[in-house]
Amino acid sequence: MPIRVALFAASPIPSRIPLFQRVAADPHIDFTAIFASDGGIRPVEAGYSEPTAWDTDLLGGYEARFLRRADRNPIDGGFFAFRDGDLPGLLRRGRYDVLWLWGYNYLSHQLAHITQRLVQKPVVFHEDQNDLARRPLWKAAAKRLVLSMMFRGSKALYVGTHNYQWYRRYGVRERDLYFVPHAADNQGLRADASALLLNRATLRRRFGIRDDSGPVILTVARLIPVKQPLMLLKAFRIVRSSRRCTLLIVGSGELEGVISAEVRRHQIPDVVMPGFVNQSEIAQAYACGDIFALPSRSETWGLAVNEAMNFGLPVIVSDKVGCAVDLVRDGENGYVIPFQSPEALADRLSRLVDSAEMRRRFGQASIARVQNWNYDVAADGVRNAIADAVGHDRWAASH
Repeated sequence: MPIRVALFAASPIPSRIPLFQRVAADPHIDFTAIFASDGGIRPVEAGYSEPTAWDTDLLGGYEARFLRRADRNPIDGGFFAFRDGDLPGLLRRGRYDVLWLWGYNYLSHQLAHITQRLVQKPVVFHEDQNDLARRPLWKAAAKRLVLSMMFRGSKALYVGTHNYQWYRRYGVRERDLYFVPHAADNQGLRADASALLLNRATLRRRFGIRDDSGPVILTVARLIPVKQPLMLLKAFRIVRSSRRCTLLIVGSGELEGVISAEVRRHQIPDVVMPGFVNQSEIAQAYACGDIFALPSRSETWGLAVNEAMNFGLPVIVSDKVGCAVDLVRDGENGYVIPFQSPEALADRLSRLVDSAEMRRRFGQASIARVQNWNYDVAADGVRNAIADAVGHDRWAASH
C-alpha cells in the first residue's frame, strides 16, 4: 500500500505547487494537501494595496482539501488566525502514515501536531524560519522551550543554511534534517528569459521605461516597511545623481503612496512604479532588469532572488535576507550589504551600473548558482524524510 501522507499548510502558494505535484506523482505516496484557507484562490489582503488572487493554477496535479473555515480564514495572522476544529477529525479519519506540517505557529498547526502524536504516527516539520531577526530574551527563551519539545524525535525539512542552523538550535538532530531547498521554476523561468529578452526594448516601453534609461535596477516585493523600499529609493537617488539609470519598483503595499511622495519631493528622475504584477506576467518585469536588489531588514528567504537569478541578473541583498548566505557570493554574482546602510547599497549599485561587463559576468554566475536550487532536489528531500519517518521496511513495502 502507498504511504498515506497529509500535508497541512495555511494556504496554497504558487511557488509550492510544483513540489506538491512531484510528491503526489510518486507511486509510493498517497498524497493529500489540506489547507486552512483558500486565500490566493479568492482575493485576500496580503500586504498589497488591494485584495489579490493569484492568476495561476494552484490546485492542479495533486489532491487538495479545504477546511470548513477556508472561505473565511486569512492567509496569515496571529496564533488564533487558524482555529479549525474540524482538522483533528479529518486527520483521524484519514489515518495518515505521515503528517507533513508546513508551519507551526498557529492553533490549527498545534491541533494537527497533537492529533498525529496521539495516534503515534510521525510528523515531518517544514519551516523557513531563521534567527537573523533579533527577539527579546524572554521570547527567545520561551520559543526555545516550546520548539525543543515540539521537534523532539521528529524529522524536519530545511530550506537553506540559516534555516538548518535554526532547527539545530532547537534540538533537531543532524540525522533528522533533510534539505528541501526553497526553489523557483528554474526551467520555466529560463525558457521565459530566452523568449522575453529578445524583445526587451518593447517590454521596457510597456512598463514605461525610456529607451535611454540606462541600466535598470529592479526590485520585486510588497511595498511594506520590512522590505525597505525607501532605503532602496534613497540609494537610487544617490546613484542617479551622477549616473544614468532607472529604478523599476514592482509591487504594491502600504508604502506605495509614501514612495511616490518622496519621488516628487526630491524630484528623483526615472523611477517607474507599475504596481502589482501577477504571476502570469511577472517574468516580463524580470526581463526588463539589469540589476536586482532586495535590501530587506528581515526576510526568511527571498524567493524573488531565485527568480531574478534565472534571468541572469546580478543581485544585491541585505545581510538579513535568508537566502544571502546560500545564493549570493559577494563579488561573484552580487553583493551582500549591511541592512542599515543605504550608502553601501548605493556603492554596490554604482559598481554594477558602471560596468556592463561586471553585470554580464555576475549574471552568468547567478544562472549557474541557482540551478542547484530546484524542485527535483526538494522532492527528493521530502521523499527521504518520509521514508525515514515510516521506516525503510514500510517504505519498501510501498513499492
